[in-house]
Amino acid sequence: MNQNIIHCCALMDLFLDDIRVPILYLPVSREYALLMLEDGKKRGRMNAVQGIIYCPWCNKKLPESLRDKWFDVLEKEYNLDDPRSKEQQNLVPNEFKTDEWWKKRGY
Repeated sequence: MNQNIIHCCALMDLFLDDIRVPILYLPVSREYALLMLEDGKKRGRMNAVQGIIYCPWCNKKLPESLRDKWFDVLEKEYNLDDPRSKEQQNLVPNEFKTDEWWKKRGY
């Protein structure tokens, strides 16, 4: 058995590393999503994501998304009320561009 499982199960780890499987993990917000393929003329082009709450392989509940907390912490600690705006993007500390921010705070 693989003792180095990073996500909920070995299959999730395997498929997150397989470009043929349309599943995505966003470390900065601790979110899992399915990439939705566009039908029609531009077949194969990704155009949307669908967040998932349970692992498709082991059915374990995935960790809570930290997207809202990301905005809350930036506002509370750095007074950034719109961190995605052009004016504030460069003020976002580097730790908030990775999973460092939530690991450091114990989320």
